[in-house]
Amino acid sequence: MKTKTRIFTLLSIVGSLGLFMSPCAFAEDANPTPESVYTKYHQVLINAKNVEDVTPFMTSGRVKEVLASPKEERTLFFGFIKDTCPKDVHILSSKIEGDKASLKLIVGDGKPVILDRPLLGKVKEETKGECTMFLENGAWKVDKESWKSSSVSVDPATPATDAPKSN
Repeated sequence: MKTKTRIFTLLSIVGSLGLFMSPCAFAEDANPTPESVYTKYHQVLINAKNVEDVTPFMTSGRVKEVLASPKEERTLFFGFIKDTCPKDVHILSSKIEGDKASLKLIVGDGKPVILDRPLLGKVKEETKGECTMFLENGAWKVDKESWKSSSVSVDPATPATDAPKSN
């Protein structure tokens, strides 16, 4: 008898907590933030088969611009964007001014990585991005996204072995 009472009490408490947690747990789904929309957009972009998969996340002006280009050109450009898009993106900061949001983005943990480039040798590379979004019909949409990478050689300077000799 005591076991049934304890189980019922426990289930009642868990059920009551669920009622209190429900609004909080789903608040982000009810009012998506620029950060949550960008995160979803980026995941869709990484997995997209064509540009039409990501147009629901884009401003109407960008969608018109994209769809106005010839299909072959659009396919090539989308392939390039998808191939060069950083995979491990994090939002460093965001700023909302009315119906405009500006996001600062980083790749990975934001620390430079050392890469071995065939022509350049070892380089320290850092990649940062920016995204501008606008609120359209109550939904945040991506308008522009840009990425900048900077590379600095970390190999010691070595003199050329085939340099001409001076007499």
